Amino acid sequence: MKVFGEFAFDERARQLRRGGSIVPLQGQSLDLLILLLGRAGQLITREEIRSILWPDSNVDFEHSLDVLVNRLRMTLGDTSKSARYIQTVPKKGYRFVEQVRSEPGGAEAPTGFSWIRSTARYASVAVLAALLALLFAHSRYQKFVPLHGVPAPASSR
Repeated sequence: MKVFGEFAFDERARQLRRGGSIVPLQGQSLDLLILLLGRAGQLITREEIRSILWPDSNVDFEHSLDVLVNRLRMTLGDTSKSARYIQTVPKKGYRFVEQVRSEPGGAEAPTGFSWIRSTARYASVAVLAALLALLFAHSRYQKFVPLHGVPAPASSR
């Protein structure tokens, strides 16, 4: 999970969240965000972005990239004049300027240790439930099953 500002981006689920709510983001806007977050603080040239997002295309790249960056900025509540997240380096490219930190969470696969810990937790609960069931059964059925060496009470018929 990459966290920046008021956002959290789950890399595995490819979801952007703000305050726990999913922010709709897809397609090339999502790909651009992943690229920027992966190289936060570094200049990513317009040519690098073109080669990654439009590798075999003959689209009007300049206009398409401008629209894409503006769409991503709007999603993040950012502007080019007061860039909090995406800084434009004129004629060069873009830089993600907000501090990005990685945190555990999201839909990440469990590590070996966390898998063992959660399995141990479930096993502990299962053992406790079995012991409680045995204790309950023993207390309920003790009057029906005679103890060893003690005769069963005579029925009063």
